[in-house]
Amino acid sequence: MAKEKELKIADWEAEERKLEEEYRRRLEELRATRETSEIVGQVLTRGLLPLYVLHLLNEGPRNGNEICMSIGARTGGAWQPSTGGIYPLLRKFEKQGLVEGTWQDPDKRTQRLYTLTPRGREEMASLRTGMKAKMQRAFRVFEIVLVDLFGDDRQEA
Repeated sequence: MAKEKELKIADWEAEERKLEEEYRRRLEELRATRETSEIVGQVLTRGLLPLYVLHLLNEGPRNGNEICMSIGARTGGAWQPSTGGIYPLLRKFEKQGLVEGTWQDPDKRTQRLYTLTPRGREEMASLRTGMKAKMQRAFRVFEIVLVDLFGDDRQEA
């Protein structure tokens, strides 16, 4: 009876070690998944739009509507940000000294034209450097999911 009890305790301790190892392994997987998910989210929301807006303004002065239309045209309509997202970003950039906004007609104040400042060019260069690796990682994740869902037959829909 004592041997049987010792065996059960030893089995239980071994099972407990296995469960701890499995828990640690899954926790590491979750951490890696969360990190990748955060990177993908940053690429699509927080990082890409500010960088693209600065990039467009680096080409020349624009108003918010022109920025939205440029992004829509360049992406073939696949990405059409709203002015409701662009104008707050432009105001934030203006407060940070990244862009300078001037009214086309100061008396009417109907259209505000934004120009990239030297500080804005520096910020754009910094964002480019940081975003490239994040975008490449996000593309790898999308490629994995694409292959997983559709196999090697990935013709455009």
